[in-house]
Amino acid sequence: MRRHDLIYLEPSRWDVVLERQLGSDQVDPLIRSWVHKGWPLISRRPSSYETHGIALGLPLPPSLGKWRIPFIVQDQDILTIQEPLSLASAREQAPRQWQQIFDELEFFAAHRGIELQVFGSLAWQALTGLDYLTLSSDIDLLFHVPSSADMELLSSEISKIEDNSPSRIDGEFIRRDGLAANWREFLPGGTDVLVKSMEGVALLDGRRFTAGERLS
Repeated sequence: MRRHDLIYLEPSRWDVVLERQLGSDQVDPLIRSWVHKGWPLISRRPSSYETHGIALGLPLPPSLGKWRIPFIVQDQDILTIQEPLSLASAREQAPRQWQQIFDELEFFAAHRGIELQVFGSLAWQALTGLDYLTLSSDIDLLFHVPSSADMELLSSEISKIEDNSPSRIDGEFIRRDGLAANWREFLPGGTDVLVKSMEGVALLDGRRFTAGERLS
């Protein structure tokens, strides 16, 4: 299981999970019906005190406070695990003014051997049909980069695409081993980057990230 993975729970276990963590009173009807509607939760890095289970989050739409409810589940609660949605499968849910930027991003990705996936508001709107996107939403993307990638070159090219974008492009470069860092940290002139994994975060020289070095 990796950060941003979509975790589908066993519907027969959902009431047990809710009772275990939220109790039986005052659970919003949307939350109570979430898994029964076929919607996933998302994997997340556990906090230091969450040591006995699998850490997940349920992100609510802006109309319900845009709050991510933390859950800890057990192996038997999980039905399936899926990767994040591809940009191609989610883009029809995006605003019309984003479509030209998506064309540019998909051309760039194809040329550089990058797989594009989405997370954040666009992903959840595509998954649920609920209104997650707002006028201030970022374009949240996961750039799965090949091991030979020139991160500084890629970040410069994304920055140029963003110059013509109606919305901020947020997201991460993700290596094949799952380690990730924000694409902006590789813009020319940077040195250390903040690297994220399911185990934690750490600063690492950008060249060492590109070279495939793991966190100690």
